[in-house]
Amino acid sequence: MVPSHYAAPPHKKRRYGDHGSSSTQDDSFGVQSLPVAILADDFSGDPNDGEEYLAVVRREAAAAPGVFFAAHNPYASITEASPPSQHTVSEHGPADSIASAPSQNRNDTDDRLIMPISEWRTTFVEQFKNAREALSNPPLEPVKLTRDDLPKLSNTAAWYAWIHGRPPPATSSEEAEKQASRNYEWRIREPSASLLLRLSTEQMLALLEAFPYWIAHRVPIPDGQVKASERQGGEVLQPLHARWLFALLLRLDGRLVSEEISMLRTLARACVAAITLSRIRRKAVRSRVSKLDAVETVANDDEKRMRLDEAGAWMVVAIIAGVWGQSDLWDDAVVDMQRVTS
Repeated sequence: MVPSHYAAPPHKKRRYGDHGSSSTQDDSFGVQSLPVAILADDFSGDPNDGEEYLAVVRREAAAAPGVFFAAHNPYASITEASPPSQHTVSEHGPADSIASAPSQNRNDTDDRLIMPISEWRTTFVEQFKNAREALSNPPLEPVKLTRDDLPKLSNTAAWYAWIHGRPPPATSSEEAEKQASRNYEWRIREPSASLLLRLSTEQMLALLEAFPYWIAHRVPIPDGQVKASERQGGEVLQPLHARWLFALLLRLDGRLVSEEISMLRTLARACVAAITLSRIRRKAVRSRVSKLDAVETVANDDEKRMRLDEAGAWMVVAIIAGVWGQSDLWDDAVVDMQRVTS
């Protein structure tokens, strides 16, 4: 039986400001199961027994700060430890990185094929991983999630309607006529934080698996995030789709099995294929230019526009290759870009 002078008070959380108290009966150590001595205020010697030792440990713990900071933050090794770089991702995408990088720092292949340079890819992936780590922490306040009927995992048409508010693009002339007669309206759903929290890993994978089909069947989608006068109109990825892909990959579990990794590789390859087709179309347009004195100016302007139009697709490739360790996707992309490089 524990003597009465060792009995601990009822358990309760320690209040700020209690560290200076002379009492060693700190209340933040859980339920007491061993006797703890009560030390005198001027006690400073070595403990004589286990009871005094526990009391000394409690006194030292009570005097320690309530919050500790790590000497080194492994998730900020790039953004905090490294000096600012002209390849900063927060203000520039892959298009700007290619355009502004000094020629001596470029990879010759990336430069010739107009692909994201290795410095940008490294910085972008590091910052993307930092963002994933930050979002993996639970929210500080309860999140109120509305319960509505989400589509079944395999119903890609329902997922398309869930995001766009209308059926997917028609695959036949009969379906096209039917959709035209009904005059469906776009009701766009943006990838907000509350929506992403409602989606399980399986549901996010189902969405990501449907995107290659949606990327291949291009239908202009109205975008409330960008003014109509500022839209390029030739984006490889629809801006809405680029935002959804970025957000889904930001929340997707990094521990995937081989079949799920294969699905991500298919998505990355679909983005590269879309870039390839876009370059083929641009090449056909350039070939129609007949005035020799205008060829160089048109080519330079077209290259700048091409970089902007391809930025979203290259980001998806960089994320999948960097976060899920599929770096060989870059080798495949080089081969594809070589085929369409004049």
